[in-house]
Amino acid sequence: MRRVVALLLLLCSAATVPALAVCRVRPQEHVVLYGASDDPDVLVWDSRFRLRDYEGGTFDQMKALLPHATLARAGTRALVESCVSNFVQSKYDTSPDDAVGIVITLGPLRGQRGWVLGSAVRSDVTRRRHRR
Repeated sequence: MRRVVALLLLLCSAATVPALAVCRVRPQEHVVLYGASDDPDVLVWDSRFRLRDYEGGTFDQMKALLPHATLARAGTRALVESCVSNFVQSKYDTSPDDAVGIVITLGPLRGQRGWVLGSAVRSDVTRRRHRR
């Protein structure tokens, strides 16, 4: 009887909890980095907290944080290591963005780990074609 009551309480409490947001990308997914159309290069940050502070900061704060980022050229290929959904709130956008932990897999920055915005990652279509 206690188990039934406990199960009912658990089900009722689960029904009132809002659904957690889910990242668009998953660990071990191959991605390509692309920024905005007017500036397609991507800043790769040494911590997700600096990424968040940069996106929401003032001009002076943003300038002070830049030494903690590396500029990756548009089209840089990477592997997703982790993702924190809705972690970054940009002062220029109303909806939050994901912070995606990546490791760069090709090019001069190969092996570098860092954090990028979820909006800066695209699924690597060429990897999917070659897997088949």
